This record gives sequence, structure tokens and C-alpha cells, in this order.
Amino acid sequence: MSIQKDKITVNQLAFFTIQTAIGEGALTLPYGVHSAASSDGWISTVIVGIMSQISIIVIWQVCRRFPGLTLMEFLPQLLGKFAGRLLGCIYIVYFIGIASLVVVNYCRIINSWIFPETPKSVIMILMMITAYSLANERLRVIARFCVVISIMLLFLIGLVAIPLWEGNFLYFLPVGQADFGKLAAGVREATIAMAGFELLYMVYPYVDGTAKQIRKAMLYSYLFVTAFYLMIVIASFIFFSPDELHLIPEPMLYMLKAFTFRIVERTDLLFLSLWVVIVLTSIVSYVYLAAAGIKKMMNQERNSKTTLAVVILCSLLSLIPNHFLLIASINKYYSYLTLVMNYAVPVFLLIVCMFRTRGKAA
Repeated sequence: MSIQKDKITVNQLAFFTIQTAIGEGALTLPYGVHSAASSDGWISTVIVGIMSQISIIVIWQVCRRFPGLTLMEFLPQLLGKFAGRLLGCIYIVYFIGIASLVVVNYCRIINSWIFPETPKSVIMILMMITAYSLANERLRVIARFCVVISIMLLFLIGLVAIPLWEGNFLYFLPVGQADFGKLAAGVREATIAMAGFELLYMVYPYVDGTAKQIRKAMLYSYLFVTAFYLMIVIASFIFFSPDELHLIPEPMLYMLKAFTFRIVERTDLLFLSLWVVIVLTSIVSYVYLAAAGIKKMMNQERNSKTTLAVVILCSLLSLIPNHFLLIASINKYYSYLTLVMNYAVPVFLLIVCMFRTRGKAA
């Protein structure tokens, strides 16, 4: 893969990061954090946002020591050939798992809200064909696509703001009722929704900018991601009572369904039509990261078969869960892996770098 042909700007990096992070969590996050931390779930969301900012700086510190290498290339130098390749394989599995989970939740929501009689496999195949077509392109093409469709986020923000005018802020009270254990459970629930910044490992060498510009773009992009998710959580918390939220898996859609306008009667379906494209970019990003990781480990250049293999594997994995409770259980246990891969491993790698840095800081 030619680095020069795949170069992206720092602004494209920011949009690429935002589109990777914002996905199906826009619909499921409020239910998840409320189930864990009740009305203090918004605090867990803020905590994850802060943790993400810290982890971005840690990952950036590692990557700037190997400015011309991706994660799969510098891990063997940093940890040794065997341990480095092993951790690289774990990250590839992690990327594939995240993509599969996004597809699973996407199919469940589309099945429930739009096409209840359509087989899940049909919904999944249509999405994955589109995802393959885009994920097989160069990074520059994917990043440009993310920039173009980011205009949809403005419409989503406008739709999310509607319930804020009708909510009851008393539902927030009492603040601080959740103990540390419940807040920690809320943090765990939010980790998958807020995942995405780990892409910096794989795209750092392809960003046309200084190290400080890259750090700035990543931090600002995740400030936007945190604010967006926090807005959705707050809107859900003040629109529904605590007892109601425990029964509503996708509160955002139920909120919008309650609002009708002269031109648009089903606001929830308008939201979903925009949300589908946002979810597509999240799936594409993780498929691209997994395929790029495999190509780097196998010293391949552009190989469409690798991307196709990742898409097929994600598709097969997404067909396994067929019940809401099973999907919830998988999300729960995968959130633990996300905590390790996105927050613990970067700290470990930075500590190793401090003793065994073989690259030069940018």
C-alpha cells in the first residue's frame, strides 16, 4: 500500500474519526448507561469521554515514535516478533468483532422498525455489499466520503434537539445517587459506543500533517463525539421517566415517533434513513482497519480478496446472535475487551516505548 497515494489531511482524519465513532450507539447508548447507572448514566458518558481524550494522547505518544509505521509494523519492533504479531492478530480480531457487532445491532433495529418481515440475512447482505465496495477503496477515498456525508450529522443533531424542548430536567434528580460500581458499569456500557479513536494506530503514517496537528484533530473530533452522545443521552433522560427508560431499548426513536410535522409525519423513520448511512461508515472503517492490518502482517499491497474475506467473516459472525438478550450479553462481554484494547493496552505500549523506543519522535 503506497503511503503517498493514501495520504489524507488532518481535517479528513477528524471526519474519518467522527464517522467511525458515531454509529449504532446513537440509538442504544442511553438505554445501556441508564440500565447500569440509572439517571447518573450521563456521568458515565462524560467519564468515557475524558478517558477517550487521555487514551488518544497515549496512542499519539506511541505512534509519533514510529511516524512511518502502522501498528502491525511497529509492534514486532517494540515487543519482539512473536509477541508483536500476536498482539497485532488480537487487534485484527478486535476490529472484526466491532464491525460484526455494529452489523448485528443494525440488522436488529432495521428489522424492528422498518422491515419486520424481511429476513435478517437479506438486510445484512445489502449492507455488507455496500460496505465492501467502499472498504475496498483507498483510505483517501473513504476519508473523503466521510467528509461529504458528515453534513447528515447536522440534520441528526437538529432531530435530537427536538425532544430537549419537551423534556423534564427533574428526571435527572437526585444527581450522584449511583455508587462507584454502577458508574463503572455505565462506563463499560459506553465503551463500545465511544470506540473509534484506536484507528489512529493504523492511519497515523497516512496523515499529511505534523504530530501536533494530528493530536489536535483527534482531540477535537472526539470532543464532538462526546458532545453528540451526551446530547442524545440527556435528551433521552429528560424525555422519559427512569421507570420508562428501563423498558425502551431505543429511546431516541420512541421520542422522535412522538413528534409529527406538516411535511414529515414519521420523524423516527427520517432519523433512521440518515442513521443508516452513518452506520455504514462505521462498518466500513472497521472492515478497512481489519483488512489493512492483515495486509500489513502479510506484506501485501492492495488485495481485494483480503477485504472480501473480512466482509464475509463479519457477515457470518453477525448471523449468529438471533435474540435480543443474546445480543445484549455479547455486547456486555465485548465491552470488557474494548476497555482492555482501547485503554489498558495503549498505556502498556507507552510504558514499553519509554524503555525500548526504536523510532524517532516526529
